[in-house]
Amino acid sequence: MDLMTRMFGTGRALRGWSLANLIANSGIILTGGIVRVTGSGLGCSEWPRCTEASYVTLPANGIHGAIEFGNRLLTFVLIVIAIGNIISAWRSRENGAPVPRVRTLTAWVMVGIVVQAVIGGITVWYRLSPYLVGIHLLLSAALVSICTWIVHMAWRRTTDVADGTSVALTRVAYVLTWISIYLGTVVTGSGPHAGDLSSPRTGLDLETMAKIHAWTVWLLVALTVYLVVKMRSRATYALLGALLFQGAVGYVQYFTGLPRGLIIVHLLGLCLVMIASTNLMLSVRRATEVHSSGRDRRTVSA
Repeated sequence: MDLMTRMFGTGRALRGWSLANLIANSGIILTGGIVRVTGSGLGCSEWPRCTEASYVTLPANGIHGAIEFGNRLLTFVLIVIAIGNIISAWRSRENGAPVPRVRTLTAWVMVGIVVQAVIGGITVWYRLSPYLVGIHLLLSAALVSICTWIVHMAWRRTTDVADGTSVALTRVAYVLTWISIYLGTVVTGSGPHAGDLSSPRTGLDLETMAKIHAWTVWLLVALTVYLVVKMRSRATYALLGALLFQGAVGYVQYFTGLPRGLIIVHLLGLCLVMIASTNLMLSVRRATEVHSSGRDRRTVSA
């Protein structure tokens, strides 16, 4: 087997590139958090240049310039991994040809990374507007969700046959996940860690927005507990575990005045919740939606 085939042409290669894509798109959310909590959001004050005179950070920009420029460089790492995933999706021939949807999704991740870089640049132009920062994070969450879908198919995860109510409720849980993440960006935009001392805030009351955000999370937790009792699947347990972890971190943040280090942990929890919620949605199908693909399936009782 030649090198290109080993790197891109097997099912194992596709699984590896898909997992790397998921990890990389989750990781850049964490590094973006580091940029924000260190106040380095305008360490590079221009885009696509770092400064008016240079595409790279200069000693005069100090540690903030190094942190922000380093985060920008990670975009190229994401692009390399995304390209590798696209190639592997087209070349992989282990256990049959790749699912066409995998090819489409890997291309969408590539497009999303480029769009994300542009949005990041516009965010710098507008001095870290909290609304643009929120869009920036939401797109990253969308890429994490798509990458989870790619992993699900590349690893040939089983899809359970469930009753219509269970399937519908997993979709509701996914929507609630998005609502809670969106409200989380509003809380962040109303809080003290703007990414730079000169950056604007939403002007909304932080405590009020935090409580509204918490209510949506509790609603999602209640729904997930119901699904755990009803379905008793690994996917439901995984989402419940991720939510409990994220909720615990959120309440510690609330009662300790939003310490910087916990913001990074909270962003990790965001990634875990999005992965688990997407996985739960993908883990079940109605009997009429299931097509023969050679994967084992079991029935989830009502």
